[in-house]
Amino acid sequence: MARDLTLYPPTPRDVPEDLTLPTSNYRWQTFWVLFSLFLFFFVYMGLLIGSGYVVYRAITIPVPRDGGGIILFKIFGGILALLLFLYLLKGFFKFERAEKSTFVEIFEEEHPRLFAFIERLCEETGADLPARVYVSFEVNAAVVHDKGFINLFWPSKKNLLIGLGLVNVINLTEFKAVLAHEFGHFSQKSIKLNGYLYMSDRIVGDIVYGRDWFDRFLDVWKCVDIRLSFPAWIFSGVLWCLRKLLYGLYYAIFYLSQGLSRQREFNADLVAVSMTGSDAPVHTLCRSVFGDATLNQAIYDLQTAMDHHLYTRDMFYHQNHTVAFVRKTKKDPHFGEPPALPENPKKSSQVFEPDDDEIAQMWSTHPSNYDREQNAKDYYIRTAFDERSPWMLFDDVDELKERVTYKFYRVWFKVKKDVILAEPEEIQAFIDEERAEATFDPRYQGLYDFRDVDPGQPDDLVLDAQTSPWSIHQLSTMHQGLYNVEVKHRGQLHNKRLEEFNLIIAIQNGWHRPKNDEIDFRGKCYEVDDAKKLLKKVEKELKEDQEWFKDLDKQVFLCHYQMARHVDDELADELVHRYKFHMQVQKVWRDLKSQEASVGAALDFLNRAGSSQLQYEQFQEMLNIFRDARATLRQCLDAAKDMYVPALKNMTPGAPLAPFLLKEKLVRGLSDHEHSLQSKWIDKLLGQAREMQAKVNRIHFKSLGGILALQERIAAQCMEKWAALPQAPQS
Repeated sequence: MARDLTLYPPTPRDVPEDLTLPTSNYRWQTFWVLFSLFLFFFVYMGLLIGSGYVVYRAITIPVPRDGGGIILFKIFGGILALLLFLYLLKGFFKFERAEKSTFVEIFEEEHPRLFAFIERLCEETGADLPARVYVSFEVNAAVVHDKGFINLFWPSKKNLLIGLGLVNVINLTEFKAVLAHEFGHFSQKSIKLNGYLYMSDRIVGDIVYGRDWFDRFLDVWKCVDIRLSFPAWIFSGVLWCLRKLLYGLYYAIFYLSQGLSRQREFNADLVAVSMTGSDAPVHTLCRSVFGDATLNQAIYDLQTAMDHHLYTRDMFYHQNHTVAFVRKTKKDPHFGEPPALPENPKKSSQVFEPDDDEIAQMWSTHPSNYDREQNAKDYYIRTAFDERSPWMLFDDVDELKERVTYKFYRVWFKVKKDVILAEPEEIQAFIDEERAEATFDPRYQGLYDFRDVDPGQPDDLVLDAQTSPWSIHQLSTMHQGLYNVEVKHRGQLHNKRLEEFNLIIAIQNGWHRPKNDEIDFRGKCYEVDDAKKLLKKVEKELKEDQEWFKDLDKQVFLCHYQMARHVDDELADELVHRYKFHMQVQKVWRDLKSQEASVGAALDFLNRAGSSQLQYEQFQEMLNIFRDARATLRQCLDAAKDMYVPALKNMTPGAPLAPFLLKEKLVRGLSDHEHSLQSKWIDKLLGQAREMQAKVNRIHFKSLGGILALQERIAAQCMEKWAALPQAPQS
């Protein structure tokens, strides 16, 4: 088939021949990883062969008449050596297939233009053609291959994954840069080290962290009479030393391999530069961040629609329709748009700022976006962008989007096979209606973004209003000044302090390391040790903000409640009911959030421990944390049984809240006699917690939107009534 070269952005001319050659740093990283792997396998194979030889000698050595010692060696030495041999050997025979549950394989006869594009790019980069091509919903592209013992000798086939969530936000030149980067990985010789790195990881994981029948057998053996169990105690000591030795070696491999992985990314980026120029790979990184934000918002919106049995046939349609909302949420109208290129073709614009997180750099498999930009522009080649969409390379795009969307629903949300997918316009109309109720007018100055409303107890406020009512003039004056410039200024200061609070907390806990170990705080530099003092200052200011906002919330309620009394008592009663419901929702939300820190810490601990056996005290602490988390879910559901939904869009007025928050039965509780924590149970608990949090969050913003809409209606009707009065107050 003839290639359509009109869909292939031109490759830059005058690209240096040595641009994509491995740097000296790359070669040294490869050498040290190879050396550490050689040392690891030398020790490991020495132990494996040595224990195997002892087994062989125990079987074959003859026993003389007075050879009591030989008999003991054959029995105890042979058995222990056999156990050690099997224990070491089992790590070799692990196999891991690439995770492809959300993938959809596509073929050349279905998408000839795309495959022609891929073939041309492989020719130019010198990469092998991918064995298979997959697409998924993700904002990503990757080399995908299986990993196992056989791949140490027989390389696994490299497959290409194209994330349609990324295709949806980039242009044709940026798409070429994405694939060129991945084909740069295809052609890298050092990527073959991945098989050895994988095997060393599996072996160490099985030896150091693995706990299976062998460990249980040893535990039982050690419980019998010491005259029979002493070999088990000896072997446990040997195993402890072995684990420490191999873990130390693997720790060095892991550290070095992270550095090599970053070098591979740099090299693959230069392959992309050679195919598209320096700007396209950098712009793609910027678009990827944007694509992640828009796709995540689309998934959240689609999950909301699922609560009403609405399913789209094109999730990428909704990703496109989140752009304005995401930019508004981030308060950045140009979010996802790289800066324009200067007129001078020898100069470039800077897209990313330096990354101060040095700890993340040390352990990350990818360089920071800033470092990748510097690498791509070290020898600058101006990019000529083809702004057309890469969707042009795909045939029958609507059918492909529907297949990928269906796979997304089936895998992520476990929907039934016979689910009916509707037109995206219909689902988007629901989403827009839902979002309108939870999107607040700019005149509120951001006062209700990510903040609890706290006017006090509504019944007490009603009593105050009835005891000391305000005059019409007071109400009119108060209403005019509720959302003034001071509110805007206070809101901006409060948001800034929240950012400072989160940053200082991260520094104090060691989650973030500032550049040069200095905290840039309000124009001055402080030592890291000053974090505690700065935190106290910010906490005090936040507390003052909360008191100020609390007083404002009180004034807002009293003003609108008394205005409602001038119009219709039923409106006043509805306002009180809505405030009561909203404050109950806020409490449920806070209770759910209260478990996040402890559960998150428990999960981090379990991840670090791997499959190792926990000590009794540690296990009990884990039990208590997850037991408390489950109890919190139960308490929130019990509280929600007595909460009835007010009139909200896409909700049934008067319906109890509890059945909406959790569709299925709450996961069983943990008894006092639990002997293990099953990952399936933990996953189900976490899934139910996420479901409840998402739904409470949705109800929270809908409820707040309902309150604001009602207050606007009250104010409008009240002003209309007052306008008919003699000497009506002006608003």
